[in-house]
Amino acid sequence: MNPFEQQMKLGRDLMELNSEWFRKLAELDSRNFSDYVQFNQDFAGRLPEVKDIQSFVDLQREYGEQLWNGAQEALKTRGEMLRDAFNANNETIRRAFSPEAEEKPQAKRSSTKSGATKAAA
Repeated sequence: MNPFEQQMKLGRDLMELNSEWFRKLAELDSRNFSDYVQFNQDFAGRLPEVKDIQSFVDLQREYGEQLWNGAQEALKTRGEMLRDAFNANNETIRRAFSPEAEEKPQAKRSSTKSGATKAAA
């Protein structure tokens, strides 16, 4: 494969990888947003149960803790996805520019030459 074809293949592979990762991130963000809306609706539904200041403070504290834990989990998941995407892109680029990728066509040529030499002998 000539260098131009290698570059075209690399670009195509990276585009496919990145479009897949962006789709996954969009799905994650959509799911996180719907979870956030549902979370707020649940707590808004519990507001009528509040009868005094202490129960309001307790509800607010519970809300804050759950919101914080949910945000941490969402960021952790997103970070893991981004790390996996980076590693996949890194591996694709390494394969495209590795000396082994360039040596494979040469190895085929040399094996063909040795095969031709054996046939001539």
